[in-house]
Amino acid sequence: MRLTKYLFLIFFGIMLTLCSTVNAQKQPKEIKIKNLLLESLAQEFTPDREVRIDLVEFPPDTLLDWHWHPGEEFHYYLEGEVEIQIEGQPPIIGKPGMLGHVPFKVKHRAVTHVKGAKVLVFRVHTKGEPWKYDFDEHHK
Repeated sequence: MRLTKYLFLIFFGIMLTLCSTVNAQKQPKEIKIKNLLLESLAQEFTPDREVRIDLVEFPPDTLLDWHWHPGEEFHYYLEGEVEIQIEGQPPIIGKPGMLGHVPFKVKHRAVTHVKGAKVLVFRVHTKGEPWKYDFDEHHK
């Protein structure tokens, strides 16, 4: 009886540890976005547009959900590796020194694996719009 009780406690402890480890892995990882510049463009040049430059840091094993931007998006990959999946186009595998482009209002997402990534994002953006729209909330 006593051996059964100890075996049950050991089994329970192992299961509790496994469940907490799996739960910790499912926690969303924080993507850091630091805005470096937000500046309106001249009305006579391109009305109602602004430039947004952001430094984006993706942790390892990150999946950024499908979304789109109200602007043209250009990337300069600084560190690590990130896969940019773009609807209707081959993915971009962003590595340091490479450039990438996501067209206006095109659905895309970012995926990192073992390495995280640091990306400089330059966007010509529709003035007054949010920086991104999640695809589930606002279909284009």
